[in-house]
Amino acid sequence: MKKGCILGILFFSGLWGISEAKLGGLLYIAGLQDYAAIPLTAVALVILTIARAYLPQLGMATLIAACAMLYKFLNTPFFACHFLGILLTGICYDLVFGVFRIKSRALSAVAAVYMSYALFAVLITYIFRYDYWVQTGLGKVLHHIGVSGTLTAVVCAVLVPLSFRLGERLKAGLASPFDLRIQWAPGSISLVTAGLWVFGLAAFIPQI
Repeated sequence: MKKGCILGILFFSGLWGISEAKLGGLLYIAGLQDYAAIPLTAVALVILTIARAYLPQLGMATLIAACAMLYKFLNTPFFACHFLGILLTGICYDLVFGVFRIKSRALSAVAAVYMSYALFAVLITYIFRYDYWVQTGLGKVLHHIGVSGTLTAVVCAVLVPLSFRLGERLKAGLASPFDLRIQWAPGSISLVTAGLWVFGLAAFIPQI
């Protein structure tokens, strides 16, 4: 794997991870935990879509998701359901955009959202039997897929095509921002990436 590819994965996973850690934390403090997945998933799909302009290879979204899980682990207490949700988002994005290749980006976004929400709800409730989900049962599963999933799908159906256009424009203007060269664009990206992960590690070290 090229160094630029590794830097790109760390950059986009850092953005996703800090969103999960900080935006997610604010939503939970505000008492919006039942609907926190909507903005968090939307941010995740926007990041993955822009990342796809630079990292179009199959499996990149899953790798970014795995690194985002690590970033979240460094910053927040461990909740298995959160980590499963992040991983499934990356896997489903890879499947829909890299394997199924639906022509409509809006429909692709909808498919990725519903697939990840459905898999998450079924796995966390009936396979891993996470206590909170088991207690609420089928009603929680249907609400997560039908209500939260639908709201997220509508938001992502708008944001993902726009993010594709943004990613294409960024790629046209900055073809190789993740190459390790002493130039303003690659240098700035390298500094931002390092800053994101130093911030994450700084939050983790006091917990050791």
